[in-house]
Amino acid sequence: MVVFFVGIHGNEIAGVEAFDRMEPYLREKEGQISGTVYVLTGNLPALEAGVRYLDTDLNRLWEVHPETDRQSHRSWLQQTREYQQYEEIKKEIDGLLERHSEAGGEFIFADIHTTSARSCAFVLLNDTLSNRQLAKQFPAPRILGIERHIRGTILSYINNLGHTAIGFEAGRHSEPHSVDRSEAFIRLMLHHTGILKLQRDLFAETERILEPEEFVPPASYTIKYHRVIESAETFQMIPGFRNFDPVERNRSLAYENGKVVKSPVAGRIFMPLYQKRGHDGFFIIREVSAFWLELSAWLKNNYSHSILRYLPGVKPYSPNGYLVNMDNTLVGIDDLFHLLGYRISHKDEDTIICYRR
Repeated sequence: MVVFFVGIHGNEIAGVEAFDRMEPYLREKEGQISGTVYVLTGNLPALEAGVRYLDTDLNRLWEVHPETDRQSHRSWLQQTREYQQYEEIKKEIDGLLERHSEAGGEFIFADIHTTSARSCAFVLLNDTLSNRQLAKQFPAPRILGIERHIRGTILSYINNLGHTAIGFEAGRHSEPHSVDRSEAFIRLMLHHTGILKLQRDLFAETERILEPEEFVPPASYTIKYHRVIESAETFQMIPGFRNFDPVERNRSLAYENGKVVKSPVAGRIFMPLYQKRGHDGFFIIREVSAFWLELSAWLKNNYSHSILRYLPGVKPYSPNGYLVNMDNTLVGIDDLFHLLGYRISHKDEDTIICYRR
């Protein structure tokens, strides 16, 4: 079973339009479909209004944060229109999983988005081995470990249920080729999952639609810096940046509250914010070597997990998890847990919970 999410942000309609365009093709091929395909449209009120969200970001509600434990904030969230959408989508997901669980097949989820900056297509994934295996089937750059920087996404929710889930970014919101790329991604997803195979010529043509420009290697990348902003109203990116543009250390990238924001590290700029909604100003990413990916995959599957409990500040928390006191442990302990395939969440300001995915 493959489930696609589209329109989780109301100003990102490429996925919706791609499925509208593909509907006649899917109906024509219905007899050849081997499996089940669902499409869940996300934030319906925001889609109707043509805005990212109305009250709060629907793609940040899928994880309970310590700061939202305050009763007043929880009460406010539950009154938002996005929370109502969240409850409806969650009910649909739970129903689909229950309905198909007896069949014993695999569940695959994909969330289709667009960006506010000019961009090639790329894949986002929480860094699990099953997500890596699926993501590498697509001829587009892959961004690993997004869950370490953006919390509360629907992808993380699905991964925490134990299923494979990746995100796809098709390009800039308003550009027609974002719809073309979304359609290509859908066709390739159905092909690689064995639901609807493409003929050789059509497969090659579809892959070409997703190939990035020459200056962007279709490799794996990790996030080295994340600029979190208080308000998009007081933040302004310098015009002209595209996703994956190389940037040097100390390059001027934006203005915040009238002050210049410079890149603290060298790398490639990623998802620069060119809209007045959101709290992620930009990211800086760097390519990850194939050797490092192979090493981390080996470590995630070997005996090294058994020694974690003996590290300073680390104690067992659950059968698959550890509690880490960040004031009394090794520098870079969170990177070590991430390398070994653990999901990291914050219990409080000084304590993290690391559980194996």
